[in-house]
Amino acid sequence: MATFRDLLSAAKSQITEVDTSGAAALIAKGALVLDVREPDEFDEGALPGAIHIPRGHLEAQIENRIVDRHAPVVVYCAGGVRSAFAAKTLRELGYTDVVSM
Repeated sequence: MATFRDLLSAAKSQITEVDTSGAAALIAKGALVLDVREPDEFDEGALPGAIHIPRGHLEAQIENRIVDRHAPVVVYCAGGVRSAFAAKTLRELGYTDVVSM
């Protein structure tokens, strides 16, 4: 049986991660920003223009919020765990240009 760490390690092996400066460069080039934190976290502050979909609602809401599956997307959360799982899920849903910050 897999542990949380096993699942996280597997997810991270299947995605691209960037640091904050790498994310800033992608955003400056027009990448969409997807915030997968909880509503209370988002209400405390978010990156300008971020699309907010809490991680638990991602699969149900993403296709109506980001229609172009080839658009560059930077996914973020508070610590990089939810964004890693979200990036993996987006790839599984056919989004082709996704990174986790």
